[in-house]
This record gives sequence, C-alpha cells and structure tokens, in this order.
Amino acid sequence: MGRVNKVADVKDLLRRSIDDLQLALPDVKTLAASDDWGEREVAATLLVETGKRKPNEVVGAMAAWASDPDANVRRCASEGLRGIARKTPDIVFPVLTKLNADSSLYVKKSVANVLRNAGNYHPEKVFDLCREWASEGNKNTQWIINDGLRKLKIKYPDEVEAILASPE
Repeated sequence: MGRVNKVADVKDLLRRSIDDLQLALPDVKTLAASDDWGEREVAATLLVETGKRKPNEVVGAMAAWASDPDANVRRCASEGLRGIARKTPDIVFPVLTKLNADSSLYVKKSVANVLRNAGNYHPEKVFDLCREWASEGNKNTQWIINDGLRKLKIKYPDEVEAILASPE
C-alpha cells in the first residue's frame, strides 16, 4: 500500500469501503494497527466517512474490533465512530461500553473524545450512559467519564457532579 498520510492517498480504499466494507476491512485494519500515527488517523477517517453512508455496518465491524488485542485497533474502533456518535449515539454506545474499562490511555482518550462529541448533541444520552458506567466502579471507566464529561461540566455542572460523585 505504501506510506499513507491522508485519505487522498487511499481514495480507492475509501471507495471500496463504501461499496463493500467487509472486503475493505482487512486493509483498513492494517492501517489501524500501524506503528505510524498518521496511518492510524487515516484508518479512523476512512471509517468516519464510510459511517456516513453505512453506519450500522461500521458499528458492527467496530464491535468486533473493540475486542482486538492491539490497542491501536481498539482505539480505531472508537475513533471511527465519531461521526455516527454525533447523529445516533445509541448505536455506538454498545461498542464504547466494550471499551469503557480499557487500560490503554490511547483507547481511553478516544472513548472520552467520542463521548464529548456525542455530548455536544445529545447530553442527556451521554449522562445516562455515564451514570450506568459510574456504577461499575472501575478506575479506567471513571477516567473516561471524567474526561468525557469535562466540557459538559461547564453547561451542566449539577448533572456532571452527580455522576462523578457516584460511589465507586
């Protein structure tokens, strides 16, 4: 495939992922697992773009990737859902829930980022999910909740404080 720095470098892969995601997934996963940060970002962006047309297919594939042993792939499973989370967060929450106790900071930052993206449009849904997660008492999950709600804390301080004060 050669060095990939932007989606324009893999236009054919984007077309393939939109036409037949299952056929394109092995190549997207290769980018997601790369040691090169830029290639990992391209993989996530490919999934975001494909998710605009095939959200359920992307979510289904990312549910499988969320269990991958490679933290880079798990991070892509979250990051690739950014656009879908803004529009229909409910369908991405099961994937995020699979990742909510991940010990990798790279993965935790991505899950928190997706929560922030969804929270901009659907704060009550994010609050409900974080309330559920807070009851698990997991330190990794708590980190994600804290970071994921930090921007909502400005507009909804009481709601966020109640979630953060939940017993661990």
